[in-house]
Amino acid sequence: MNQILSTQKVDNKKKKNSTPASISSVIRIFSIALIFFAIFLISTGSYAIYKNQSDLNKAIKKPTITLENETENTILLKVISENNIDTVKYYWNGQEETIINGEGKKYIEQRIDIKTGSNVLTVVATDINGGETSYSNQYTLNSNINIEALDNGKIKITSESDKLISYMTYRWDEEQETTIDINNTVVEQEIDVRPGIHTLTVILVDEENNTETKVQEINGVSTPQIDISFNEDYTKYVIKLTDEIGLQEVVITLNEDENQRFGQKLSGTEFEFEIPLYEGSDNKMQVTVTNSSNIEAERRVQYPK
Repeated sequence: MNQILSTQKVDNKKKKNSTPASISSVIRIFSIALIFFAIFLISTGSYAIYKNQSDLNKAIKKPTITLENETENTILLKVISENNIDTVKYYWNGQEETIINGEGKKYIEQRIDIKTGSNVLTVVATDINGGETSYSNQYTLNSNINIEALDNGKIKITSESDKLISYMTYRWDEEQETTIDINNTVVEQEIDVRPGIHTLTVILVDEENNTETKVQEINGVSTPQIDISFNEDYTKYVIKLTDEIGLQEVVITLNEDENQRFGQKLSGTEFEFEIPLYEGSDNKMQVTVTNSSNIEAERRVQYPK
């Protein structure tokens, strides 16, 4: 009997294991992710460094000050800043300063009158971040205008010109100008002095509308005033002392006798007292008063009885 033998071809090769390929794929994906993450970190860090540096540069950047000679008598002050300006201050010779509020601006202009003589102008500009710039420059200006303090509490203003001077103006500090008609080649005017330190600006305008300016600081001293009268029955001197700044001391000398010399410390702006009059005497009296600026005034009287 014929037997049919069926034979089966056996594949001796084992099936490949899929585990190593899967691990390689994971590693490859993870590596790519790390690369992208590193790029992200580098980009973020670079931007942060750039931003911080930009902010630092902005903070360090200070205002810029420029002084331009606009005319013979005026300066044009310009302040430019990348940050908003907080304040601009300027002063002459280290004295009283003028303050300009920045109002959040990045550019400020201010015209400044040049003082007569040789003077140093200092400007200080500050931004809102505290950045500060200062600049000083010396200016010299000659003038034909003379300003002189008189003993009577007045200021005398004089000038001569080849041209007819139409009028003059003057102002104290930043107050309103006062105008005086001149219509002459010679100027001689007296104005009241202001007690304390003030800036006087005088401007002369000629017939051709040319101007000449003089700016000068005036230390206006106040002179004490002494008023001497009598009481109703003429038995006493009535002495009244006044001073705008303040009284400091009064000394009374009677009949030119040093043994009848009396003094008293004072305060305030007014003081009043009485001195008796005697029969058979010349009733000579010398009154010397000193104010808080150490300015003295003196008056002598006599009333024989």
